[in-house]
Amino acid sequence: MLIGTGYDSRGGDHMRGLATWFAPLALILSLLTGCADLKVNLHYAQDTTIERVTTGAPITVFRFADARGSEGDKGDVYRVGGVYNGYGMRLSKIVTAAPWPEVLVRDLGAGFTQRGVQTVLMQDRMYEKGSAVTTPLVLTGEIRNFSAENRWAGYLAHVSGIVRLYDQSGTMLYEKPVSARLRPSDGEFQTVTGQELLERMLNRAVADFVRQVVTDADLTQRLVAAR
Repeated sequence: MLIGTGYDSRGGDHMRGLATWFAPLALILSLLTGCADLKVNLHYAQDTTIERVTTGAPITVFRFADARGSEGDKGDVYRVGGVYNGYGMRLSKIVTAAPWPEVLVRDLGAGFTQRGVQTVLMQDRMYEKGSAVTTPLVLTGEIRNFSAENRWAGYLAHVSGIVRLYDQSGTMLYEKPVSARLRPSDGEFQTVTGQELLERMLNRAVADFVRQVVTDADLTQRLVAAR
């Protein structure tokens, strides 16, 4: 009996030790794998603040390069952010129904149309210097942020990158950074949260990015001069 009692006691201590080690690991695994992706739809709403130019040369818009960070977004044309806990662990990914680089080209085309500028859209091709184009100007660049996130600090949408303008021969006319970064308003946060808020914020950030690009003073000057 004494031998049997001692064996049971040691076995119980051993099992409790294992439980102590494995419980945090199980929690982490459940946090990383237990939540489904959140799907958002990208849709561009016309910006009434975009004014038309009287004369503007046609422009070809090429696909922007994906130059996002190292958290897993880069190279994944559907992933656009995530939801994280207070320790920075991702609880779920945010994904789009359509590849965001193609949507961005279409949105820029819609913005230029509002501007009164004809466009040729290259949704599936990135620009190579000297590529044959039929328009006097070429717009392209790289995207460094394209995401909506919910972290300990709150909701954030951020679309940013480097925009480059070339002439028809492939000479770069300018390059400049463009950034649209926003958080929800107090009123917005009180009425909507979660997936719906993330989708709404990302679409507003994209629209702001498009507005900044198509109404840029340097770009407008060259649109008019190339005409």
